[in-house]
Amino acid sequence: MNKMSPFKASEQLSHSVNSGEKRFFEETELPISILDDYKSAASETEYEISENTRRVYRSSFSIFTYYCNEHGLNSLPADPRSVISFIGHQKETIQARTGVQLSRQTLTTRLAAIRYFHIQAGFHSPTEHPLVIRVMRGLSRNKYRTVSDYDQQPIMYDELEMLLNVIDQHPQEITRARDKAIIQLGFQGGFRRSELAEIQVSHLSFLRNKLKVRLPYSKSNQQGQREWKDLPQTEPFSAFDAVKHWLAISKIQQGHLFRSLSRDGRQVRTYSVAKMKTSSSADFVTTESRNSGFLRGDDIYQMIRKYCSKAGLSHEFYGAHSLRSGCVTQLHENDKDHLYIMARTGHTDPRSLKHYLKPKD
Repeated sequence: MNKMSPFKASEQLSHSVNSGEKRFFEETELPISILDDYKSAASETEYEISENTRRVYRSSFSIFTYYCNEHGLNSLPADPRSVISFIGHQKETIQARTGVQLSRQTLTTRLAAIRYFHIQAGFHSPTEHPLVIRVMRGLSRNKYRTVSDYDQQPIMYDELEMLLNVIDQHPQEITRARDKAIIQLGFQGGFRRSELAEIQVSHLSFLRNKLKVRLPYSKSNQQGQREWKDLPQTEPFSAFDAVKHWLAISKIQQGHLFRSLSRDGRQVRTYSVAKMKTSSSADFVTTESRNSGFLRGDDIYQMIRKYCSKAGLSHEFYGAHSLRSGCVTQLHENDKDHLYIMARTGHTDPRSLKHYLKPKD
């Protein structure tokens, strides 16, 4: 039987299979005949976390790596004391834009990145050391740190009308159509900006009195379970007509719903979606998408910030998440119960709504 030396358990799997306290059974050598099957399964690790999370983790780990290099420390694997020192440095960092210290959530994200890259490399994560855990627990209870203490304010009917009035001032009809569809769909459906960017034309169903939007995946639905949003046409600022008008004027029939426009705003840019493998190994596969012609989550974020600024709504307090927050708050103002709101936004725990619900006037 053919054997493959680069696929020996002692060489390729020793880190990933036996990195923890438990040891798993290993074949002495594996046959070349299963190599393609193994690589096919390993390629699924690309979808283990979202592309956005992967990007944030790379950025966070590069900050940690820079700190370690600066002080002659090893970043992978890292000593728990190096991680604690990194926390000490980061918690005192003052952000130039806001003048406040990094939040606990930001520090938690950076530790999550350290943990992720250690596990991927087959090392025990230093972030799980008891002293690191104690430091982070104490940090969460430290009320003397100067951090940002506000959330994005909800965009409700009054603010939504202000934004739509600003959009109406744009000279190009196709730009007006697209941006109104984004704003109204984001608000009525309580979508996250990443969800708005991923909506495909095939996800839409125009029924007699409602727009039905399918979400194959979302932050709270990462296993691809069936999830729909029913958006009544009778609600104020319904997205039904706005989305239909955008599809008619743009002549988009398939693919991503929200597309990039030319610089003058007169036409839809060329659209293409392709995927190209950039690196692979027996244990881990990563790919890079070569896509163009459609909006991404950051594009939608910047667009909403621009319109908020023009409408006189401070972009310091309003952003893309204000549409989702406004959806929850407005439905609450309209006397909808928690189950109705959760069905609209996709929340799975009623306690999550407490973060959004504001007292009624």
